[in-house]
Amino acid sequence: MKRKILIFLILMLTFTFYSSAAEAEVIHIRLDGEINSAEYAFIDKNLSQAEAAGVDFVIIEISSLGGYVDPALKIRDRILESEVEVITFVSGRAWSAAALIALAGEELYISPSASIGAAETRPNEEKYISALRKEFAATAERRNKNPQIAEAMVDAAIEIEGLIAKDKLLTLTAAEALEYQMADFNASTLADVAAIREVDLNEIRTVEKTNLEKIMGIISSPYISSLVLIIAFSALIFEALTPGFALGGTVGIIALLIFFASHIFTGAIGTGIVVLFIIGVILILAEVFIIPGFGIAGISGIAAVLVSLFFIFPNTTIAINVLLAVVLFTMVIAVFMFKKFGSSRFWKRISLESSSKNYYSSSSKKDYLDQEAKTLSKLRPAGTIEINGKRIDAVSEGAFIEKDKKVKVISVSGSRVVVRETSEEE
Repeated sequence: MKRKILIFLILMLTFTFYSSAAEAEVIHIRLDGEINSAEYAFIDKNLSQAEAAGVDFVIIEISSLGGYVDPALKIRDRILESEVEVITFVSGRAWSAAALIALAGEELYISPSASIGAAETRPNEEKYISALRKEFAATAERRNKNPQIAEAMVDAAIEIEGLIAKDKLLTLTAAEALEYQMADFNASTLADVAAIREVDLNEIRTVEKTNLEKIMGIISSPYISSLVLIIAFSALIFEALTPGFALGGTVGIIALLIFFASHIFTGAIGTGIVVLFIIGVILILAEVFIIPGFGIAGISGIAAVLVSLFFIFPNTTIAINVLLAVVLFTMVIAVFMFKKFGSSRFWKRISLESSSKNYYSSSSKKDYLDQEAKTLSKLRPAGTIEINGKRIDAVSEGAFIEKDKKVKVISVSGSRVVVRETSEEE
């Protein structure tokens, strides 16, 4: 009997020990890059896991020059709504959007060499300044800090005697942040934070990003997203110029899947945006391959594609810049493919239907201007025509032209022959 009681007590002590360790576990998250949707997804995931595990509290260590406002607001809201205590530790710089996140912590710890503030908006217009200023003030009030000092970090028009002159954005040193009670504690390292909170440093578990999270964060950035879209659209244009479905179509579809997967993964978009993009693509394809001419379906499809891409990016300025860059570079590449690639040896090989018999190529094709011809293959818009028994590479004026249709040469530029479909009466 005594032996059973002893075993029971040992088990109870062991259970109590492990339970206390689990309850005292602290999660440490680093926020040391640009504030974007990928950072929000990372913090949201780990706060959710911390809430489910019932950890003691979460430390978000901040060393960031800022980033985009929308993700910063989401992170701020997520911290304020968290079911577990979240404290912030500014170990380096917490500027711009990062300053808002720092103020959201229930307690704010700051390193002696750190600074916080300088939250200038982009664009620097009154409506953006006013909105962000109030977000800073509301966050400061929620954490019992001076809202006017928080507002001065955003709005240069605010003057605080002895602290900041008019027309200057406020940035606080660690000493100033502690003096004006915008920060709660002085802490040089994570060990100092643990000591102040009376937690064993070994009980603090640092969460690192997975390789997938790092890759998706890079791809979802505006610059890399622009590059992926240019590759996707250029590859699809290449596929449209060549018969069959091969390299261009495969590369284009894979690039689009990577693009949307990265933004879905980071939480920047939902399925609605993807559906709108797909609808736009379907309308464009219907216009090209089913509906003659170019009208409502094509225009609606292009509009749907552009609108879906527009709402993916964090603000209007970035969205416009990305779309302009994608359209410009894709058009340049498309023109290059039309003029150069269409007359290359590889293009001639894939554009012929079956045989090169009676094929004719001339360094000067000016004589073909205004002549009538017949299409030997589909022109979409490139293909092969026959003029006086000679096979010639040609492109349509823009519309899709079926095989065995009557056409007329309307333009000749070097080796490029442009034709337009004619009616039987012409």
